[in-house]
Amino acid sequence: MYIGGILLIFTIYIKKVHKLDPNTLFSIFEQGDEEIYREHGMEHQLKNPYVLMGMVIKGLENFSLMCTMYENNFPKEFKKNKENIRHKYYTRLYEYLTRIDSSNFSNLYTIGESFEASRVEGGLEHLMYFFESKEEYEKCAIIKKYIEHLIITKEIKLELDIR
Repeated sequence: MYIGGILLIFTIYIKKVHKLDPNTLFSIFEQGDEEIYREHGMEHQLKNPYVLMGMVIKGLENFSLMCTMYENNFPKEFKKNKENIRHKYYTRLYEYLTRIDSSNFSNLYTIGESFEASRVEGGLEHLMYFFESKEEYEKCAIIKKYIEHLIITKEIKLELDIR
């Protein structure tokens, strides 16, 4: 039997045998990178702007993948909870941004290069549009600072490359 068939049987078995507990079903969304850094004694990295921005960008990408998994396996349950889960998850990602010292953007230059500025900018814009739709404009203002800095950094880099 191929792997897809085994997964299908497992999914059907889980759905029929185990009642789904909505409180634990979506617990994967509660897990964060912070726990991993702490487990490995690397809490100091949680002050590094590169690491924090990486957690935001990777978190957005992971959310999309996790949604696909849950939509396929638990369509009804997930549909009812998706927006609440998204709000909690995105708020956690936003909290990582607030830890970055926005008065000193010198480290964000390397963030833009390491994660591809367009990828970071796109992720931040997605996050900002989400909070805009929820009318959480104070969060949008903070996120916008990072987007503007990335744009300015790109322009400076282009000028330097031209010279």
